[in-house]
Amino acid sequence: MKSKHIIRYIIILILTLTAMTGCKQAKPLNQQVAQSNANWYLYQGDANGRGNLMQLHFYSDQTVSVKTISWFNRKSGANLLNFSFGNPTYRLNKDGKEIIINTTPPRMVIALKNSYQETIHGYTLKGYTVTYQGNKWKLGKITHTNAKVAQAYQKKQRHHQAIKVAASDKLGSTLMKHVVDPNQVKAAKTAQLDGKSIAGEYNYRAMQANSRVYGHLSIAENGVFTNTVYIHAPQSKDNPDVDNPVIMQQQTLSGYLTSLYGKLYFKPLNLLKISYFTGGQNIDNPAIKAINLATDTKKYGNNIEQKRWRLEWGKKDLLLYNKDFQPWASADEGDEVAIHLHSTEQSTPKLPEQYNQIYQHYLNLQKHPVASNADLRQYVAAVASKHHSTIAGIGVNINGKFSITQPASNYLGVDRSGQKQAPMQYLALMEPAVLQEKKNAHTVTTPEGEFLIFGISANKLYLLEQPDADSNTVTWAPFRNFPVQLPQANITWN
Repeated sequence: MKSKHIIRYIIILILTLTAMTGCKQAKPLNQQVAQSNANWYLYQGDANGRGNLMQLHFYSDQTVSVKTISWFNRKSGANLLNFSFGNPTYRLNKDGKEIIINTTPPRMVIALKNSYQETIHGYTLKGYTVTYQGNKWKLGKITHTNAKVAQAYQKKQRHHQAIKVAASDKLGSTLMKHVVDPNQVKAAKTAQLDGKSIAGEYNYRAMQANSRVYGHLSIAENGVFTNTVYIHAPQSKDNPDVDNPVIMQQQTLSGYLTSLYGKLYFKPLNLLKISYFTGGQNIDNPAIKAINLATDTKKYGNNIEQKRWRLEWGKKDLLLYNKDFQPWASADEGDEVAIHLHSTEQSTPKLPEQYNQIYQHYLNLQKHPVASNADLRQYVAAVASKHHSTIAGIGVNINGKFSITQPASNYLGVDRSGQKQAPMQYLALMEPAVLQEKKNAHTVTTPEGEFLIFGISANKLYLLEQPDADSNTVTWAPFRNFPVQLPQANITWN
């Protein structure tokens, strides 16, 4: 009997302990994530492609490292920072299902849903399905690695990245290998129009929508031509008669002339397009945004997208017609609605030589992007234009008010310990993007208004900050992990 009582008491004790354990409240999901010492991976789909994989690591000081990476378990990546260029803070919602990370706007809001486990690219991940940016993502930590499969995945990712880089500016050094030489093409070429040779050098001007266009046409005796146009940024509505010097695009067309219906037509074989960053442009040293070469060959077909060009004799000069461009007549050109050509002693290089000069200019700017105040303004604007008019999350009005004439001695800062900081080499004052930017710590009060003041020293980017609005004290704050380099140009063929 005693043994039966003892067994009964043991069973009751076990049931009581089990009930007590069951009543103990489980830790909220967001706490389980934030209080873990593991690296967490926020990813979408198969985690391939730019922006589809991030690594998160939470710290006890309520900050979190957020890094966009190319593959799981990768050490290097691009950090997402806060306004002070440091790791953002995070907050856990009381419902236990949301993590809010205070990156530069927009904030990251991760809503935890259901638990999951899967193996992808050799990595076994365990965590939660989540909603992020309105889409379904997953947030998991690595629990097991199949080294052989993971290494093959990483190797493939590196190769994929190399291909993507090759499709960017790496094509630059070999682009001219794809140019078709008009002199080598067997065709009926001619520079004769109505029994007269039109070989020579010509300047002209035209319009494209609200942009002024300046062109140069070079025609050789054998009918081979090079036609170069410089398309400026649109004219200002406030000053429509004042030339906008900002260059938007250069187009160089090369090929040969062919006779048809008693007129001469362009037979284009190559079209080189160079697009420039227009916001904040340094017109004396413009930064290149993209380069494309389109060709017309038997093997790859005609990739040149341009309206047909035609040459005719006018009453007193040569006339050029093209529906992509509208005539911009001067007072002495008569009433003929066409683009008038004017003979000149000037000449322009052939297309390959033009490209070589432009590509070298691009390489020089990639190596030394900032050598003047105007270059600094251009650099900030170019980077901001690639990130929704922001640089490290700070909104910039890249076409707004600015100043690049001030001496560095006008803006000397002090560090946190009260010591004078070294003067900047180059300065650029730029208007903030939106009204609220004018009232935060990133702007500095000047006689002309509130400005973002950028500086360069020892090839590092700085922002002048005014810790107290009612004090003249200013300090230069560095952009951390922010290389001073212009965005790579996208150089493509066809």
